Amino acid sequence: MNRRESGRILGILVLLLLIAGAGVGAWYFLVYIKSPQYALNQFFAAAKANDSQRVERYVDKSGALIGMISAAAAMNRNMAGADPVRAIYPGYGDASLGQTQKVTIETVTVEGDRAKAKVTMEVAVDGKTETIKPTYVLVKGEDGWKVHVQDTMFGSFNQFVTPRARRAMAQQLRAIANSPMGQMAKAQLQGIRAEIEKYPEFAQILKQAGLL
Repeated sequence: MNRRESGRILGILVLLLLIAGAGVGAWYFLVYIKSPQYALNQFFAAAKANDSQRVERYVDKSGALIGMISAAAAMNRNMAGADPVRAIYPGYGDASLGQTQKVTIETVTVEGDRAKAKVTMEVAVDGKTETIKPTYVLVKGEDGWKVHVQDTMFGSFNQFVTPRARRAMAQQLRAIANSPMGQMAKAQLQGIRAEIEKYPEFAQILKQAGLL
């Protein structure tokens, strides 16, 4: 093979590499960064870094249950600063709900403006590492894909909330049901019962406590 042929082959190889690189770049900027998987990865990275401003860009906190939590936090000093995002990423804010060690996105399915991502998370809780498998729900709006906090948190309630935490929660809810404020709490929950029933695991705890 003479130099001219070698140079021609090298030129073709370089051209192919440039074309492949351009294709990857186009896919990244035109497809991947507009996908729910990209948004979810950005959320995980921001939550891990405790970057609250960046986290807020990738979450959707709409929904009656999240609204009720926010209202309760505004009225109760003991709940000041309560953020439901902490429940869907253990370790965000503090490690009281555990500390996420590893996150793997297994699958992502998209149906119109909604997506579901099956995720495996390794979370350190009380010195032990536990594996949970929640489903993250994302919704697409005018400014792209975001993690829907309510559907994610309550849709995978038993994954994010440990059995011990659920028992403690049930006791606290029973105390509220039997307190002077019980009737008010029941009335408020009855007002959004249809929405609560969308999340059977959470609804069951409320029913066991006598609040639903």
